[in-house]
Amino acid sequence: MLAALSACAAAVALLAWPQAALAQQGGAAKPFPSQTMTIVVNGGAGSLPDIFARPLAEKLHAALGQSVVVDNRPGAGGMVALQHLKGSAADGHTLAIVTNAHMVWNPYVFPKLTYDPAKDLQPVSPVAVLPMAMVASPKAGVSTLAELVAKAKAAPGTLNYASSSNGSPPHVLFEFWRKQAGVDIVHIPYKTGPDALTATVAGDTQVYFAGTALVEPLVKDGRLKALAVSPKVDSPTFAQAPTLEQAGYPGFESAVWLGVVAPAGTPDAVVERLNQAIGQALQDEGFLKTMRANGSIALHESAAAFAQRIAQERTQWGPQLEKLGLKPQ
Repeated sequence: MLAALSACAAAVALLAWPQAALAQQGGAAKPFPSQTMTIVVNGGAGSLPDIFARPLAEKLHAALGQSVVVDNRPGAGGMVALQHLKGSAADGHTLAIVTNAHMVWNPYVFPKLTYDPAKDLQPVSPVAVLPMAMVASPKAGVSTLAELVAKAKAAPGTLNYASSSNGSPPHVLFEFWRKQAGVDIVHIPYKTGPDALTATVAGDTQVYFAGTALVEPLVKDGRLKALAVSPKVDSPTFAQAPTLEQAGYPGFESAVWLGVVAPAGTPDAVVERLNQAIGQALQDEGFLKTMRANGSIALHESAAAFAQRIAQERTQWGPQLEKLGLKPQ
């Protein structure tokens, strides 16, 4: 499926597109873009969303002819970043990087969510699929997933795991796994992915479920141990790590995705222009090389198809998230 989507994206990127989409502001047509653009990131510098936002900003600058800056606003499961986006002008000049968590999961985690992903945010384009890895600190004293389960069952509530905030993919996915495994491992939320990673490397937390891109260098040099991946990744670093499905935990093979959204009400012509510019960026060999180096797979589809993907995931994940009963900590 990913190969077909990439091939489709390549064909679409070759289509001619007008250099100026028009946005309606106060009844007067105005060329887009007409000012500096901003990509808001729910994560600090060096976090996984930030790793993708910065080269994307460079490619959008080249494609659209306007400067594009990255605005890091971590915290509160994405609410800080997306509340800012929600209050921005719906003209395409302010965008945000999002994951499944922000668009699908958060309404089931935060009872007082400050934005409505279905009403306040406009899907623009997916960018990448992000394989995940469950890793452990050497100080945890486990080398395999089976050893982690055995240790957790022998001493319930004594182990803990890090996440990059409540409602984040590491939090939700680990909770799904924890319920399947029937273990009591305590959740320790951090403000950003790098914070959670640092804590796990130091041994302050024992386990972390994170993007393979974030943890691969640390697994390679022995500062973390890879217990499992989802889905399988083509990397020698994770060659010995089974998928969660192979380890007996099904349902994790649908990798986390990352995409771009705008404020609701952004004109269709602007959304389409942005979608095409992102598609063109994803054909750039330099950008693709960055993605491959970070263990991720480029993914592009139309804004309508992206919106449909999100709607389908809400239908799929909603009942499961309600059963989990996740709450902010």
